[in-house]
Amino acid sequence: MTREQFESAIENKIPLVLLDNLVLNVGEFMNQHPGGRFLIRHNIGHDISKYFYGGYCLEGNQGSKPA
Repeated sequence: MTREQFESAIENKIPLVLLDNLVLNVGEFMNQHPGGRFLIRHNIGHDISKYFYGGYCLEGNQGSKPA
Protein backbone atom coordinates (compact mmCIF):
# COMPACT_ATOMS: atom_id res chain seq x y z
CA MET A 1 0.00 0.00 0.00
CA THR A 2 1.39 3.40 -0.94
CA ARG A 3 1.25 6.43 1.36
CA GLU A 4 -1.37 7.95 -0.94
CA GLN A 5 -3.53 4.81 -0.73
CA PHE A 6 -3.18 4.79 3.06
CA GLU A 7 -4.20 8.44 3.37
CA SER A 8 -7.11 7.92 0.97
CA ALA A 9 -8.35 4.95 3.02
CA ILE A 10 -8.21 7.07 6.20
CA GLU A 11 -10.20 9.81 4.47
CA ASN A 12 -12.77 7.15 3.50
CA LYS A 13 -13.17 6.18 7.19
CA ILE A 14 -11.25 2.89 6.97
CA PRO A 15 -9.61 2.51 10.43
CA LEU A 16 -5.97 1.79 9.60
CA VAL A 17 -2.86 2.09 11.75
CA LEU A 18 0.82 1.42 11.10
CA LEU A 19 2.85 -1.05 13.16
CA ASP A 20 6.45 -1.30 12.02
CA ASN A 21 6.06 -1.99 8.27
CA LEU A 22 2.52 -3.33 8.55
CA VAL A 23 -0.76 -1.63 7.74
CA LEU A 24 -3.45 -2.94 10.08
CA ASN A 25 -7.21 -2.56 9.77
CA VAL A 26 -8.30 -2.24 13.41
CA GLY A 27 -12.03 -1.85 12.79
CA GLU A 28 -13.03 -5.22 14.21
CA PHE A 29 -10.59 -4.95 17.13
CA MET A 30 -11.79 -1.58 18.48
CA ASN A 31 -14.46 -2.97 20.77
CA GLN A 32 -12.12 -5.64 22.14
CA HIS A 33 -9.08 -3.49 22.85
CA PRO A 34 -8.18 -3.66 26.57
CA GLY A 35 -7.50 0.09 26.69
CA GLY A 36 -10.83 0.93 25.15
CA ARG A 37 -12.19 2.14 21.84
CA PHE A 38 -10.84 5.66 22.49
CA LEU A 39 -7.21 4.58 22.20
CA ILE A 40 -7.75 2.94 18.85
CA ARG A 41 -9.83 5.81 17.44
CA HIS A 42 -7.29 8.36 18.69
CA ASN A 43 -4.47 6.63 16.77
CA ILE A 44 -6.14 5.85 13.43
CA GLY A 45 -3.81 6.93 10.65
CA HIS A 46 -0.73 6.92 12.89
CA ASP A 47 2.24 4.69 13.66
CA ILE A 48 1.41 2.82 16.90
CA SER A 49 4.79 1.07 17.26
CA LYS A 50 5.91 3.13 20.27
CA TYR A 51 2.69 2.26 22.12
CA PHE A 52 2.71 -1.39 21.06
CA TYR A 53 6.23 -1.97 22.36
CA GLY A 54 5.68 -0.02 25.58
CA GLY A 55 7.98 2.89 24.82
CA TYR A 56 5.29 5.49 25.43
CA CYS A 57 2.30 5.74 27.70
CA LEU A 58 -0.78 8.00 27.63
CA GLU A 59 -0.96 7.89 31.43
CA GLY A 60 0.43 11.02 33.05
CA ASN A 61 0.52 12.98 29.78
CA GLN A 62 -2.29 15.41 30.53
CA GLY A 63 -0.20 18.30 31.80
CA SER A 64 0.33 17.17 35.38
CA LYS A 65 3.62 15.75 36.57
CA PRO A 66 3.73 12.62 38.73
CA ALA A 67 4.59 13.17 42.37
